[in-house]
Formats: sequence, structure tokens, C-alpha cells
Amino acid sequence: MTTAEDQARFLRCMGEPTRLEIVRLLAKGERCVGELTSVLNKEQSLISYHLRALKDCNIVKERQEAQKVYYKLTDPRLARLIIDCEALMKELSLCKCQEVNYERKANQKSGKR
Repeated sequence: MTTAEDQARFLRCMGEPTRLEIVRLLAKGERCVGELTSVLNKEQSLISYHLRALKDCNIVKERQEAQKVYYKLTDPRLARLIIDCEALMKELSLCKCQEVNYERKANQKSGKR
């Protein structure tokens, strides 16, 4: 894979709203599933599903302590990425557009289906 493809895959993994909320919370420190469920007001199964995806992408790691599993970011730069993204959104008024499937539009222009 090319660097652009790897970056796109990483951003797709991070780009899901619940996952961004999880990463934002983990940027403040380690949390267990129960805490994430409570703070985000979402079902435990949904939080676990997204934590698994984030773990598969090497964005979070886990450690078990007694009956609880705690999660934290694998790299502090991930917290900085979220902070920088929020700042850019505010300062540059980014992403005011409607959600569009750009890949499909690009394929239509090039004649691919």
C-alpha cells in the first residue's frame, strides 16, 4: 500500500463519530469500558465494538486489572491530533459542506463504476 492509502485507512478508522468521542476521552487518560459507556451514554456492546476497531488499527491498547479492562491511546500524538483537528475546525471553518461520496463522483467522472 502507498502512504496515501495507509493514511486514508487510518483516517477512516478514526473518522467514525463514536470512535472520535472515545479517542477524545482517552486523550485525557486511561478509562475502562464502563466509564466510556457511562460518559458517552451508549450501549456497552457498541463501545466494545468501536474499541475493538481502534485496537485493530493500533490506536488504543488495553490492560486488564482484576475484572476491568482499561484502554489508553497507544501514542500521545493521537491526543494532539484530536486537539489540532478541533482547533482547525474552529479557526478555518472547515467541513461546512454536506456529506458527499467523493469517490463515487470521481469514478463517475472517469467513467468507472
